[in-house]
Amino acid sequence: MDRVVQALHTAFEQHRGQTRKHSKIPYTVHVLDVARLLLSEPDASEDVVVAGILHDTLEDTPYSAWQMEKEFGPAVRGLVEFATEPQKDRATSMAEKRRTWKSRKEHTIMAARVASTDQLLVLLADKLSNLQSLEVDLATQGDEVWDHFNAPRLDIAWYYTTLRDIFGDKLAATRIFRRYDVLVDEVFGPVGR
Repeated sequence: MDRVVQALHTAFEQHRGQTRKHSKIPYTVHVLDVARLLLSEPDASEDVVVAGILHDTLEDTPYSAWQMEKEFGPAVRGLVEFATEPQKDRATSMAEKRRTWKSRKEHTIMAARVASTDQLLVLLADKLSNLQSLEVDLATQGDEVWDHFNAPRLDIAWYYTTLRDIFGDKLAATRIFRRYDVLVDEVFGPVGR
């Protein structure tokens, strides 16, 4: 558990001052949510929990892969690199993020199709946390929430439902997949069934 606490400390330091997209909610709320989801899975290894906590540090902070490997080991680094989208970093403009949204999501889907169970657990916890936030935002803000995304609602629904099919192949018995499965339908309607 010491490595989990160390990972939380690192994530809190690296994400200091960051907020969730279009809100005043500290980014670390997402970090804690992913940690909670993975800690609730009895078969999730410590490396998976640590990687879940650090999953956005390479993408959104100056924290380096080398530093991560030195502090947490090659397994954690590999899991975080798997969860890191290509062509996206802190310096990427909003216009570039919109332009590359589909190709980045297609890359994630292709990688997920051949991913290990541990890689999929990290990805699933991240996506479930995002879906839970989206569900709350829709309840409090309505459909204007979709204006904050880099893609239209139907494309986002395609992404989450395609991932649901992939997650279901290897993670159907997990608590977090069962919640994800239900939540996709709650947020997007019964699409892709």
